[in-house]
Amino acid sequence: MTMSLNLSRTVLVGIAVLVVGAVTVLGAGRAGADAGGELIHRPVGAEESNIYARMLRLSAAGEAPGRLLMTFERDNPTGGPIELLIKSSDDDGKSWSTLSTVADERTGPGRPVSRMWQPHLFEFPHRLGDHPAGTIMLVANLVPADGSVTEFFSWYSHDHGRTWTPGEVIQRGGTFGRGIWEPHLVLDTKGRLQMYFADERSAPEHSQMIVHVTSTDGGRSWGPVQRDVASALPGDRPGMPTVARMGQRGDFVLSYEICGRAHCAVHVKRSADGARWGSAADLGDQVITADGRYAGHSPVVTWVPTGDRTGQLVLASQHVFNTVGDDFAPEEYRILFTSDGRDLSRFWDWSPAPWTVSNASPGCNANYSPHVMPAGPPGEVRLTAPTSVGDSGTCGEATGVASVGTLPFESAFGSRGQAGWIGYGGSWSVEDGVYRQQDGQGFPKAVTGSTGWTDYTVSSDVRLGATTIDAGLLARVTDPQEGPDSHHGYYAGLDPVNGRLFIARQDYAYQQLSSRAVPGGIARSAWHRLSLRVVDTKAGTELRAEFRPGAGDEVITLTASDPYSSFNSGMVGLRTHRGEAEFRTVSVRPAG
Repeated sequence: MTMSLNLSRTVLVGIAVLVVGAVTVLGAGRAGADAGGELIHRPVGAEESNIYARMLRLSAAGEAPGRLLMTFERDNPTGGPIELLIKSSDDDGKSWSTLSTVADERTGPGRPVSRMWQPHLFEFPHRLGDHPAGTIMLVANLVPADGSVTEFFSWYSHDHGRTWTPGEVIQRGGTFGRGIWEPHLVLDTKGRLQMYFADERSAPEHSQMIVHVTSTDGGRSWGPVQRDVASALPGDRPGMPTVARMGQRGDFVLSYEICGRAHCAVHVKRSADGARWGSAADLGDQVITADGRYAGHSPVVTWVPTGDRTGQLVLASQHVFNTVGDDFAPEEYRILFTSDGRDLSRFWDWSPAPWTVSNASPGCNANYSPHVMPAGPPGEVRLTAPTSVGDSGTCGEATGVASVGTLPFESAFGSRGQAGWIGYGGSWSVEDGVYRQQDGQGFPKAVTGSTGWTDYTVSSDVRLGATTIDAGLLARVTDPQEGPDSHHGYYAGLDPVNGRLFIARQDYAYQQLSSRAVPGGIARSAWHRLSLRVVDTKAGTELRAEFRPGAGDEVITLTASDPYSSFNSGMVGLRTHRGEAEFRTVSVRPAG
């Protein structure tokens, strides 16, 4: 539990108005890196609380294969009862409806509870105990209005989320400072059900630990508490655990925050069996990138297949910080962290998220514990998170999909608009399959891909505005900021003023590497095809730009070399210089 966030919950939440029934919520607006996601749930009360989304794609459900289920944390500060909403989509997220509700049906003092926190959904891939394959288990943290107790309670659904049967209390903790938080379910290599959670019950020896308990009968009974991350410093607070397995036979990765340190920095550990994580005093490896971004607060990790036998870890966190100054990074609410998982002690990479979470409303705890999961096709990721709806009120729940850090890459700017792109300066928008930059001033750029991409060719159609000085393609971009040359990377540009094609090196400074004149100049009103190839060799980084003017067959080639191999990897991008430009059909292919 992130103490600073959770102690303020009662300020952030208000009266929860229940919306029950099969009311379809259609996506509102395109999902893009600089636009909002597709709304699943819109707050229906001025102070309704919606955070901590969790989503599941059914795979063992014979009647509803591929159905998406999601739920989220709800809270009623008036002390009245509250229910969890179970939302469903049978058309891959195009539309959503309320499939069912789940309530605390117990009676007695403090019952039913007014707080149903940190819900988690898990589908049984095969029979576990008395429950057949396809059973859905729901666990949530039930807290009465007086906060006197924290309890993990379970429910089961045997009809793909339509109805729910109450289970029992799995674990019981005390109040704040002695509570239990954030349950997460996973199967280990022996097919045993493991529940990971944050545990304050050993305070003051450990302010908070990450622990797990094991069930061999589908959650009817559980073994003793096992410690997984417990710092030797009593003030450290490891929490918010999630676990992902790297493929069907791979190792497991545990992600978590460590509060008590700068911005609750996110760490990870590895396990071969999903149950043993080495010494609990080992705090693991921090999630940090080579260009100085690090993840902070409430992480969620998943494994996303990128091919038949390949995949990558994808991690979302509430915040993104710079290592220099420990301040918010420019990509706050806009990126995901990725790793091939081979060595967790190495730098991670980052990629633009499918959409940008909004924190416009002070009443919304935006992006708190954002959920990520594979979206189907290789490399595609679905991000679901709490986001502001307008500039007042509390959070709605939104979702969106984009290809994240996977080659080959294609962006036709169709139905998904600018999903998976981040703009730095300028005015970027999509219309009729064209990505437009319409600000006539400055040095705007937009990036996509992965800071881990190395050798590749990026290409795009380009059309220049009436006053544009130059525009073109970026390669191997890292550490981007707003401003002229404010990134590390290479640039292949079209200069219509002087009628030339050029290649430059940008490192928060500008250095031209090569240039050549284009016979007849560069027409501003025509679509041109431009590509830039970057490959490392023993002699350094070799760059090759190809320019096909208008609709003709002529190809103008320009090469350059960077003997120092200044930039070994990075994203692709689009850039303009003091003028408008349009781009379409961006593709990136590994260099052959």
